[in-house]
Amino acid sequence: MKKLFFAAFALVAGVLSAQAQTEVHPRIEVGANFASGVHKVVGATPESKVRLGFRAGLAAEVGLASGVYLAPGVTFRQEGFKYISEDGYGLNYISVPVDLGIRVPFSENFAVSVEAGPYFAYGLSTTGKLDAFKAGIYKRFDMGLNASAALEFSKVYLRVGTDIGMVNALKNNIANTSYKNASFFAGVGLRF
Repeated sequence: MKKLFFAAFALVAGVLSAQAQTEVHPRIEVGANFASGVHKVVGATPESKVRLGFRAGLAAEVGLASGVYLAPGVTFRQEGFKYISEDGYGLNYISVPVDLGIRVPFSENFAVSVEAGPYFAYGLSTTGKLDAFKAGIYKRFDMGLNASAALEFSKVYLRVGTDIGMVNALKNNIANTSYKNASFFAGVGLRF
């Protein structure tokens, strides 16, 4: 146990000392979130359509090696779905993605990057006639995986990606009934 503790301490100390010498590039982005979720209902498949929402975030690219970086961040995103015949739900989350990325520069003003990693999210509020988080319909905590790709021109970039929830967001679900957040997003950002 002591060896494991000292190994973890040495790893953290090494990472912290390496970060003091690495490049850090903050970034900010805004965009659109196209959410529909993944529904599973006993004996039926609910018909739903995409819900258009807003997405905004901050992140910092912390260099680990040549072209490889860690990108922790904070993102506000609007998830949810719309039923064909009704309004559906809009679920507003604060999300903390922790992505591993690779950035390939092709010239001084043009680069391509790809990122992937887990995210952890907390539900702030919902749209609709009642707050589905407060009413106990949906869980506030969510986690899943995300992946994205970006084209950078000078300091401006265009990013597309996806968030895929891994947790059943229904709080008191019936057997074989589930809802998981899932969305596609596109946005524009500025990398410093």
